[in-house]
Amino acid sequence: MPAAAVPGLTHALATFVAEFDGRDLPPAVQAEATRAFVNAVGGMLGGARHDAVERTFRTALPFSGGAQATVFGRRETLGALDAALVNCQASAAHAYDDTHLATVLHPAGPVLAPLLAEAERRPVSGADLLASFAIGVELSCRAASMIARPPAENYVGWYMTSVASPIGAAAGVARLIGLSAEQTAHALGIASAASAGFRQVLGSMCTSLLPGHASRAGYWAALLAAEGVTASETSLEGPRGFAEAFAPKAHPAHASQGLGARWDMLENMAKPYPCGIVVHPILDACLAIAATPGFDAATVQAVEVQVNPLCLTLTDRPAPPDSQRAQISLQHWSAAALICGAAGIPEGSEAAVADPDIRALAARVEPRPDPTIATDSAHVAVVLADGTRLARRIDHALGSLERPMTDAEIDAKFLGQAALTLPQPDAAAILALCRRIADLPDAAAVARAINAAVG
Repeated sequence: MPAAAVPGLTHALATFVAEFDGRDLPPAVQAEATRAFVNAVGGMLGGARHDAVERTFRTALPFSGGAQATVFGRRETLGALDAALVNCQASAAHAYDDTHLATVLHPAGPVLAPLLAEAERRPVSGADLLASFAIGVELSCRAASMIARPPAENYVGWYMTSVASPIGAAAGVARLIGLSAEQTAHALGIASAASAGFRQVLGSMCTSLLPGHASRAGYWAALLAAEGVTASETSLEGPRGFAEAFAPKAHPAHASQGLGARWDMLENMAKPYPCGIVVHPILDACLAIAATPGFDAATVQAVEVQVNPLCLTLTDRPAPPDSQRAQISLQHWSAAALICGAAGIPEGSEAAVADPDIRALAARVEPRPDPTIATDSAHVAVVLADGTRLARRIDHALGSLERPMTDAEIDAKFLGQAALTLPQPDAAAILALCRRIADLPDAAAVARAINAAVG
C-alpha cells in the first residue's frame, strides 16, 4: 500500500454515505444543493435538443429496457439507466453546467440524472432526493480532490468529470435506495473501476457524452451492488486502486478528512457562461469593455489577453470550426463577447462560430500566459484603430468562490435555458417547483411537470 494511502478509505466513505441522516444536512449545504439542483435541471432542459443529445437519444431508443423514466424535453421515455445517460449529457451539452473550482470537475449533472430516474421507479421525497444529491456531489468532489488537489499531482489529460463522477453517482443512488455500508463500499468500487475519460476528445460530442457515461456507470454500479455484486474492499485506496491509477502522487486524505463537518461541495459553483471555466474571467473583462459608452467592435485592432497558463493549455483554439470546439476557444469567446455584448448560448452557436466578423476579430486575439495570474483572473486590453486602449483587470470572475452567482442569476439562467424546450409559463412553474424540492412529498413531481409541459 502506498505511503500516502488512507487505510479503510473505501469503507469510511461508504459508511458515511449509508449512515448519513438527511436531517443532519447543514442549512448552508441544503441551500447550495438546492441551487445546484436548479442549475442542473435548467441545464438538462437547455441541452435537451442539442445535436449531440439527439444522436445519443436516437441510438438508445431502440435498445432501451422499457419506459421507466422521463427524458427531459421529450414525449418518449427510456429505461432508467439510459434516461440518466441522456439527461446527464443534456446537462453538459452547452458546457453551461457547474464547476468544483479546485478540481475543474462538473459533478451535479452526473449525480442528479440517476437520482431523478430512480425517483420515478420508487417513492422518494424531495428532501431525501436532495440529501442524496448533496452526498453524491460531495463524494464526487472528494474523489476528484484526492487525485487533483495539491499536494496530489494529477495529469492534466484526465477529464475529471468522467473520472470522478461515477463514484459520486453511485454514492447518491446507494443512499437513495438504502444500501448498507458494505453494499455501498462495493458500489463505490464497481463505479471507480468504470472511471475513465481524457481531454483529447473534448471539443467533440464526447465533451457531453463522457459525463453521461459516468452518470450511467455510477447508477449501474449501485444497482449491481444491491444485487450482491462485489468489488475490492479497498478499491479507492489500494496499491492498484483508483487513487494510484489516476495520480501516482495522489493524496487520499483529501477524501476522508472532515467527513460530515467540512463540505467540499460548497466550492461547487454554477457557471455564468456556456464555455470552459478558465475563459470566464476573460469574458467578464470583454463584456465590461463592450459596455463602454461609444464602443464599436468594428474598430478593434487587437485584443491582448493575459491569463494563467492553464487557460492556454485548455482553451487556446484560434479558429474553431464548429460550436463544439468553440466551447473551449478563448479566441472565439473573446471576439463574440466584444461584438455581441453578450456571452450566452447564442454566442456559442454554429451561426456565431461561422459569423465572419467574429472569426475576423478572433484572429486578432493575442493570448499571453502569465503564471502570476490566478486561474479565475485575467487582464484584457483592447486596442482601437485610433490607438485608444480599453483595459480591464478581473481579479475574480463571476461564478468564482469570491463572486458566486446569485439565486436571481441562477433563476434567470434556468429560464433562459428552459425556454429552448418549454413554453415560458411552464418553465416558470417548474423553476418554482425545483426551488421547493426539499418540501415536495414526491420528488418525481419535477419530472412529471416537465413531461406534462412537453405535451
